[in-house]
Amino acid sequence: MTTHFSSGLDDLTAALTGFEIPQENPHHRAIVDTYRRVQQLNAQLLTVAGDGPTGCLADTHEQLEQLSDVLILRVLAGAELTRLLSIPCCPHTGNDSEQDAAQAEADCRSCPQAEHTIVHACLDVFAAHSDPDAMSSADLTDRLRELPGMAEGRWSYAELTPHRLGRLLAPYGARSCNIRVGPSYQLKGYLRSSLQAALPDCSC
Repeated sequence: MTTHFSSGLDDLTAALTGFEIPQENPHHRAIVDTYRRVQQLNAQLLTVAGDGPTGCLADTHEQLEQLSDVLILRVLAGAELTRLLSIPCCPHTGNDSEQDAAQAEADCRSCPQAEHTIVHACLDVFAAHSDPDAMSSADLTDRLRELPGMAEGRWSYAELTPHRLGRLLAPYGARSCNIRVGPSYQLKGYLRSSLQAALPDCSC
């Protein structure tokens, strides 16, 4: 779905002038988002690598593990950015009819080149269980373990734990929160709305 890239100044300008803000191109938005992710991971690498040694073996081991995790995410994000920059946008122009534009957008949503991320996998689990508003981290992880293949190229789905799931979802901005189970019981879990907001745009 095409959405306007939010900018308070642009919205204010449009309100004052009456100009209609053009809709963004999903492919271009994906490039911008991925580039931002690369920059954020670069900053994380420098932060983790810049922490001086404490002399404690446990601290050093944790620092190396964090550095390894961020480095893997950075390599994956760089590869995704390269892929996005190498493929063409959807071939529709401003001269298309509304029907043609709608069809082109539908083609984008079903693009076979779209990456099936851990966010997609989580939403698939939600859909398979009648789309609840929320699901506990433990339940979501249990369902994901039933899937074949690898999660984000890091771990097989069968090896996922709630902690690992959190680490995979964090780069997409999806984080666990307290969800209510029954009248007075709370668990850590994920909101379906948060996962939907974290869903990467079509990149075709």
